Amino acid sequence: MAVAVVGLHVVGWGLLTLAVVGGHHQVSAGKAFGVGTGVLAYTLGMRHAFDADHIAAIDNTTRKLVGDGKRPLSVGFFFSLGHSSVVFLLAIALNFGIRALNIQVRHSGSALHGITGVIGASVSGTFLYLIAALNVVILGGIIKVFREMRAGSFSDAELEEQLAKRGLMNRLLAR
Repeated sequence: MAVAVVGLHVVGWGLLTLAVVGGHHQVSAGKAFGVGTGVLAYTLGMRHAFDADHIAAIDNTTRKLVGDGKRPLSVGFFFSLGHSSVVFLLAIALNFGIRALNIQVRHSGSALHGITGVIGASVSGTFLYLIAALNVVILGGIIKVFREMRAGSFSDAELEEQLAKRGLMNRLLAR
């Protein structure tokens, strides 16, 4: 396990050095990516390794294996290997996805801009119509109470009951 961990570190830092210092590989058109970005990603990854959910998953699996009479020596190793493999594959997929969308995002007349423009406007418009409908219902309730008060048929107890409702969420979540 130690050889695998050390080997993966050597390969990772070697690839970073080759990409940044070697100059034969261009990571991006700008100079934003460098050794500093690599060190930052590494340290954030190391911090992420000690997140409570990771420790809890490894601890639960270890306790289960100990309870079953098995030796859980490599639980953390295989957890980290599996987790980092998934993160690595997602990073590669994200890289190719971003490269595929690059042309679509740069051109304002692309299909992506057309589709996302329609979806964005539809979602925003639907939300605004929903808010407007709720406001009309609230206004109707206010007008009803106002008319009943002017007619004198509204008692103090009914008015207090209407005031106690205080909005849609209170009506839905009240006792």
